[in-house]
Amino acid sequence: MTVEVRQYLRPRGRMVPEYTDIDDSCREAYEQMCSRGWNLAAEVLTAGHISLTIEDRAEGRDIDIRVIGNGPGVQAAIEEMLKKQFPATV
Repeated sequence: MTVEVRQYLRPRGRMVPEYTDIDDSCREAYEQMCSRGWNLAAEVLTAGHISLTIEDRAEGRDIDIRVIGNGPGVQAAIEEMLKKQFPATV
């Protein structure tokens, strides 16, 4: 399934929507996340790593965050974060 990830760009954190594919088994968890008003976000850090976040913009807080190397592990990390927050749905 294709999901939206808000990408924050340097230098001022301008947000642009990006899309990535994750496993269909995470569909219900993703939908529950969205129903709470939360979203996925990503930012490329200066060292080339990626900061992935489930964020609650209404409350101004991060629900979960991972810093990983840029590459194919990004989708797996998103799936792990969703499974951690919504274990009964996967």
